Amino acid sequence: MANTQEREGRDQEEEAGKLAIRLASATVLPMVLKSALELNIIDALVSSGGFISPAEIASRIGAKNPGAPVLVDRMMGLLASHGVIEWRARRRDGNGDGDGGEREYGAGPMCRFLANDEEGSDIGPLFLLQQGKVFMESWYVILGLGYHLRLLEQF
Repeated sequence: MANTQEREGRDQEEEAGKLAIRLASATVLPMVLKSALELNIIDALVSSGGFISPAEIASRIGAKNPGAPVLVDRMMGLLASHGVIEWRARRRDGNGDGDGGEREYGAGPMCRFLANDEEGSDIGPLFLLQQGKVFMESWYVILGLGYHLRLLEQF
């Protein structure tokens, strides 16, 4: 009985630690998604109609940096781990559904709400607005006002 309670206590503590890590890095996912939207990566995935390699994504967005496919792969890996996009491993012979070679990425169900299309996406521009510099800096102003109001209460 005591072992079960100790194990449950450790499990709860471990979950609390994981949550703390997720909260500490909570800005990473929105910033990577913001970059993917600004670089038209989400549009490239949607328009491809299937899975494409990081090199193909870099080509479609007009990247000039020779290291762009590696950077795109890292970004896509993060977005795929959060279910924003989908991925698969490409076999060395070029076919999908393999266990080697490079990863390929495709649009997930969420992407149709984020991509610019004929119907006009509502979520992508809203996301970019909310993650934009002016909007984000306004939080610092609001937080600063709260700090100053607390200072005034002391007098």
